[in-house]
Amino acid sequence: MILTATQIPTYDHMKHTLLNHQLMEEGVPLHIVSSMVAGLMCAITTSPVDTIKTRIMNQHKIGGKGLKYNSPLDAARQCLKAEGLKGLYKGFIPNWMRIGPHTIVTFFIFEQLRSIVGIRPV
Repeated sequence: MILTATQIPTYDHMKHTLLNHQLMEEGVPLHIVSSMVAGLMCAITTSPVDTIKTRIMNQHKIGGKGLKYNSPLDAARQCLKAEGLKGLYKGFIPNWMRIGPHTIVTFFIFEQLRSIVGIRPV
């Protein structure tokens, strides 16, 4: 949910910003640049959630109950206290390397399909 809520608006906003300021014209380079920015923003917004989820999943458990974290908020609090904000971004680069190409391919195909069926760019 966080990924989609970031990915689509960022792509659309970046594309229109570049077009409105006449920095790029409609076409493949515009779609790729807009997608790259959207991928970066997705990695920025999802990395803390992925880090917390991973910590909770990897903690030692006894009888199905975690020994270190009581909840996602507790995991975030402990991470911030022990490591600061950068602790929430451990694994950022691999996350971006996963989300970035996916976002580029997704929006590139989306724009190409729109073109093939004769729908004008938005």
